[in-house]
Amino acid sequence: MLKLAWRNLVYQPIRLVVSVGGVALAVLLILLMDGIFAGSEEHTIIYIRNQPAPLWLMQSGVENMHMSSSILPSDAIERVRSVRGVQDAVGVLYANVGIEIDGTIIFSYIFGVAPNAPLGGPWSLVEGSPNPAANEIVIDRIIAERYGMSIGDSLQVMGYDLRIAGLTEGTFGMATSITFANKTAMALLMGVSPESASYILIQPEQDADLETLIADIQTAIPDANLLTKADFIASDQEMIRQMGADIVQMMNTISYVIGMLVIGITIYTATLERTQEYGVLKAIGAKPSQLLRLVLSQSLVSAALGYIVGVLAAYGLAIIVVRFVPEMPILLQPTRWILQAPILGFVAIVAALLPMAHIVQIDPLVAFKA
Repeated sequence: MLKLAWRNLVYQPIRLVVSVGGVALAVLLILLMDGIFAGSEEHTIIYIRNQPAPLWLMQSGVENMHMSSSILPSDAIERVRSVRGVQDAVGVLYANVGIEIDGTIIFSYIFGVAPNAPLGGPWSLVEGSPNPAANEIVIDRIIAERYGMSIGDSLQVMGYDLRIAGLTEGTFGMATSITFANKTAMALLMGVSPESASYILIQPEQDADLETLIADIQTAIPDANLLTKADFIASDQEMIRQMGADIVQMMNTISYVIGMLVIGITIYTATLERTQEYGVLKAIGAKPSQLLRLVLSQSLVSAALGYIVGVLAAYGLAIIVVRFVPEMPILLQPTRWILQAPILGFVAIVAALLPMAHIVQIDPLVAFKA
């Protein structure tokens, strides 16, 4: 039956292309919407993700970085460094402000980092220096290209002129960008001590027991909140979902439902269009069970081909979109689209079974007459 199903499909290639194309477009829609949501969510925690520090200390009551404000006491860094098992502790200042270029305000997460700090600075520098001086700043290369700027040009932050010292990559997204400034200069702009920190990135010693170290740090600095990197990322992602990503998730769900409906309708219609062929098979002695296997085989083959084409098209389109619209990250996760395969198969089977009652009852004479 599988061999017969394949011959029946390729006998009319245009019909096969339409069926496969309908499934592929639906799969493409589902994967792209899911990829946009996943990419946007990943970008919001990209700074935390790319810092090697496994422990993060922040102001008491603060559990995330996105849309938050945290300031630790000026002696917090030294108190952390004095804890046994801490290899290094680096404090960074953080603020949600706009950088102004030719009258245009670009919302940005600005991190104030001390020069040559082992943690907290840029992780992907493409040009210039990663250590901005007091009157310098490091921005994403896409912003520089978009506004025709380069190393040495100036922009404004909070009314102060800063010279571009370096360009990073992968720090610009739809909602915000990540910018790096000199910590001392940023402390002056924020009106806090240069020794203060919004967050302290903690690197344990290689042989340190993490659970013991966490307890010791919490004892040494009880008026602060200590999170592991994984917990910090999870907390930030949850905050993002609560603050507006639910809308994107709703759009993602709607696109998923629409996609599955399109797949179901495509398979259902393709099955009905072959009613005459099934009638001929019934006339020459095909049993209902054989017709059922034929219908399911054709539906699953069409769905499988459409699924493969849709996945390949999604990856191809994602590459094109990221190339020409880099602020729109699309993250296609293999585990996500692999999990769609059984659901797609189930939808294809249900859609193929719906017209089976009509196919089984068809009069072979009517099929021959048609």
